[in-house]
Amino acid sequence: MEHWPTVAWVLVLTVILDLLKAVHTRDFTEQDIIYLHPSKAKYCYTRHTIDVEGDSVSVTKRCVALEDCLSAGCTEMDHEGNKVCIACCEGNICNLPVPWNETDAILTTTSPLSNTVGLLQSYALTFSLIIGSFIVSSGV
Repeated sequence: MEHWPTVAWVLVLTVILDLLKAVHTRDFTEQDIIYLHPSKAKYCYTRHTIDVEGDSVSVTKRCVALEDCLSAGCTEMDHEGNKVCIACCEGNICNLPVPWNETDAILTTTSPLSNTVGLLQSYALTFSLIIGSFIVSSGV
């Protein structure tokens, strides 16, 4: 059982070396900022109001935070007979098309909103193995 501390240190050093390989110095780009802080990024928001005959009543376009885009889609007719469709997207003038139906009224992003989950789970598994090896080596 004397070899377990050595194995644990090898695993720790392997993880640290992997982290160091992944880290390199450079300036942040706009894409990096959007990836790291999706809730702080601005999304192109389009709100289209359509009357009972299917004609446009109004179209509003503006920049909003992600929270305002989570209700993307179309509502049922309101008391005035109007339907409202909301669409959001990322990117330079990506909101040119006006949403008319459920197919057009969506939230589209250029990157997944939570892309780091798999990487964190991988490191959690590695650290669990390291802790387990310490427990086994100490005879607990």
